Parts: sequence; structure tokens; C-alpha cells
Amino acid sequence: MKKIFLFFSLMLSVTSWAQYQADHALEVKRLTNWAPDYLTVTNNWNNMCIEPQASTLKCLSVIIAVNGESTKDMEEDDFYRIIDRSNSFELTYQTKSNGQNKQYTKQFTKRKGKLLVTKAAPQAKPTTISLLSDMDVDFFAFNTFDYRLSGDDQLMDKTLMEVFADHLRSKGLKRTTEAPDLYLYITKDVNQKIESMYVPQYKTTTESGGTSVGMGNFLGVKGLSVGSSSGSATTVTKDVGYMRTNVQADAYLEFSILDSRKLNSESAPVIWQLTYSEHSTSEIRLLEWVKNWIGSWALEYPFHEAVMSTKVSTWGVFCNNFIQDTTVSDVVPGSKAEQLGCKTGDVIKYVKYADNEENSCYFRPGQSFYASLIIPTAVMMHIGKQKFTKGGITESISYNYIY
Repeated sequence: MKKIFLFFSLMLSVTSWAQYQADHALEVKRLTNWAPDYLTVTNNWNNMCIEPQASTLKCLSVIIAVNGESTKDMEEDDFYRIIDRSNSFELTYQTKSNGQNKQYTKQFTKRKGKLLVTKAAPQAKPTTISLLSDMDVDFFAFNTFDYRLSGDDQLMDKTLMEVFADHLRSKGLKRTTEAPDLYLYITKDVNQKIESMYVPQYKTTTESGGTSVGMGNFLGVKGLSVGSSSGSATTVTKDVGYMRTNVQADAYLEFSILDSRKLNSESAPVIWQLTYSEHSTSEIRLLEWVKNWIGSWALEYPFHEAVMSTKVSTWGVFCNNFIQDTTVSDVVPGSKAEQLGCKTGDVIKYVKYADNEENSCYFRPGQSFYASLIIPTAVMMHIGKQKFTKGGITESISYNYIY
């Protein structure tokens, strides 16, 4: 039996995220503003828990039926009971792709054991950003969008809109100029006051002269003389002033999504909105900030709060029970674990978590570290395979993979 040593090197300090096993092949929820009549996939573990892997089954895919039974008004627990009855199940689901809701029916087989996953750090929403969503709207019904440009800064507005539009495309929406379902609209205002002033500052130094005593002719007597001289102090003042720049900046950005059907009605057309406002003592580069971090909050569309399952990272290895029996029951083909040489039948002997080489901790089989202890997100895995003989270690092979 091969022995595997797993090392997870961590960049983050210990916080409140725990490592755990995926209980089901996929997670589902009934979302009030996303196909509320059916169940929606909120986590599919990157398709690792099932085979064959299906690129069409992803987060926000809507499950229409499971084993031929409609999920309309079905409870989440009833869905899990159905897929847990046997090793295989059939799903009929819809996935939004390129502006269309495409439907698929596929048979899936669950992999052996349970997948080990590591929760990602929760993303704290900045106080400068707020998200609003109309909870009475079924956002799954929208497939296309376009821009609404106004004012005299349309090029900047269009550039900013493209950042948000990329996130809508990732949800399966498509831009079109012919009768779009949604319109994107931006309002912005940046006022910056920059003042530079010279701050005078002076430095004064004093240098003292020296004193000397010598011998010479004194009163005409050769060889006998006394003399002396003394210096005077010199004071020097230098201007060492500097330029000081004061910045007062205020920025406001409002990114709105409008329902095109409500533009000429009495109902408010805005159905989703991101608002950013900030007062800063440094320069605000709005375009750069939108590209780097503000625009990423469009990933929350259409939800004004986190309704998706916690984001996780996984390297594709299964065990029936990571606490009592750490024998690897399955490895996902093409996964990081397979690339590192992990195989079915290998045994996990211990796991090492570390912030750095000097600060680490070990967990061994029998400890409930996957459920009860606090583990941060793994960013590097190190596997070392070692062959033992009576005389000790005869061969050592190590693999490193950073992800």
C-alpha cells in the first residue's frame, strides 16, 4: 500500500473557515429571484463529484427534473434523498448560455467516497459599496442586454460598462442592440481638489574658529617669544522647506440595470443597482478602480446578498471517511491530485498546514480536523511519496504544485 504525505502551505493566518467533505454530488437551493418554481444549482464542486463531467452543468443551472420527477415545488431535502438513493441519477436542467436558456438531459454517476474541499475566505463587502435587487423579479427570464449612454462623457461610460458587462456575460447573457431585455446605465461624479503649497523650514548651523599658541622673538631676545590667535564663530542658515500636496476627493458611481419593458410604464425600471461612494485624501482613479475591484461586485448579480454556497477549492481526491479511514477511494482524472501522482488505494498519513516554515501544525487520522478545527484556505499542496524498508527510507520523491 502506497503511503502519501500531504502538505498544505497556507498564505493566510488561521481564521473561521473549516475544511470539510462535500455531502452530496451537488448543492441546490430554491432562489426567490432566480427560477423560483424550480431548484437551482448553487455548487457543483467543479463537476468533480460526478462522471462524466459536464461543462453545461454549472452554478445557476436550473434543475427541471431528477430521475424524471419534476422539481417544481420540490423541497431541497427531497432532492438530496433522490440522488442519494443510488450511485447514478438523471438530471434535466437548463443553463443560460450566450443569451439562451438551453435544456439538457444527462445521466450521471457519483464517484466513490466524499470529496475533500477547502472553503475560501469570505469576501467582506466594503462600506463604500451597496447592492440592491428587486426581489419580486425573476432574473432567470432575462437573456440579453444593451447600453444606454447619455451625457458628454460617453466613451468613459462605455468603457466602465464593459467591465460590468463582462460579468453579465459570465452569467450567460448576451449583448444585442435589437430589443434587449435589459439596459445598462451609469451615473458618475468625481470631484478632486488638489492644492500644493510650499512649507518654509529653516536649519541653522554654527561653526566656531580655532585658537593657537606659538614661540617667536619676544622683546628682541632671540628664541624667546609668545604669540596667540583666535577664530570667530560662523552661523549659517539654510532653507530646507518642502512642497506639500493636499488632496480632497469625492467619487460617486451608480451602475443600474433597467428592465426594458418598464421604460415607458409607471413602474420603476431599475431592477438591480450597485452604488459606490467615497471620500478620500488621495487621488481617485475611477476607471482603474472599477477595473481592479469595484466591477467585480457585479458577480453578485442578481443577488443583493450572498445566496450561493461558499466558494471552495479542491484538488480532486475522495475518501469514504477522512477521519477514520484515510484510504483514497477515488481520484478525478485530470485533477491536480492525479497530476501529483495520487492514486486510488493510497493512504493519507498526515496533513500539514502552515503559515510559513516556522509556524505549522499537523493532523493525523483519528482527529476531527476536517469538521471541528479551524483551517484556512490551502493555496499550495506538497505531496511526498516515500518507500520504506527495514533499514529506513530508500527512496524519496516529492512533487510541488501551486494553484
